[in-house]
Amino acid sequence: MTHTNAPSDELLVAYLDGELAAEQHQLIADQIQTNPDLAARLQALHCADMPFKAAFDSVLDQAPTERLQAMLKALPAVQTNTFSRRSFLAVAASFTVAGVVADRLFMGWPHTESGQGWRASVAAYMALYTPQTLENLSVDPASHRAQLNSVGSQLGLPLSLESVCLPGPEFRRAQILDYDGILIGQLTYQDPRHGPLALCITASKKGAQPIATEQRRGMNVVYWSNPSHGFMLIGRNAFEELQIMAGSIEKTLVS
Repeated sequence: MTHTNAPSDELLVAYLDGELAAEQHQLIADQIQTNPDLAARLQALHCADMPFKAAFDSVLDQAPTERLQAMLKALPAVQTNTFSRRSFLAVAASFTVAGVVADRLFMGWPHTESGQGWRASVAAYMALYTPQTLENLSVDPASHRAQLNSVGSQLGLPLSLESVCLPGPEFRRAQILDYDGILIGQLTYQDPRHGPLALCITASKKGAQPIATEQRRGMNVVYWSNPSHGFMLIGRNAFEELQIMAGSIEKTLVS
């Protein structure tokens, strides 16, 4: 693909959803790095990554009974775990309530589960990373310590190079992200075999939760929480590797 033969929006959505083969995913990732217009299109599509199914369900609840029955009869059979943005938009376009759905999605629809929401956003962000993204970042320990001190102070969690060291991946950067007013510390690593990996940290009021796993955007995710903070490891490493790393972080990061 070239600048004059850029991928379609449908292909970019598949890229964001982690539905492309590895080779095709890499081709698009490489093109994003060199094509600002394509990167802007991708960001616009990313901004539309809202909880579509939740919004659609709410609209159904508010519809008049007769209209609701007609809508349900017209609704194609879609499994919950495969309900994508493209599936939703195809269904919503066939109903006159599409305008209501759009209002809910783009005028500040609240997240139904904050932990799941921030993990989804981090995954969408990480899906844009390639090994080349991290190549030119500083490897100076003094710079890394300053970044960790800044991020740790904002999260209320002491961070040091020793406490965030992972077996295998090399630490490259610490920064603060903002998800709907929620601060997220993103610690980025370069894994020599699997590419970019991130440890993300945010304040949590849910108490300690055991390690759990999921997949997002074609990447593996391990997440857990202690009494004060939630943690997420995301990358293309095997779940077993991520769980070993999570165990290491659990022992070294104490609020």
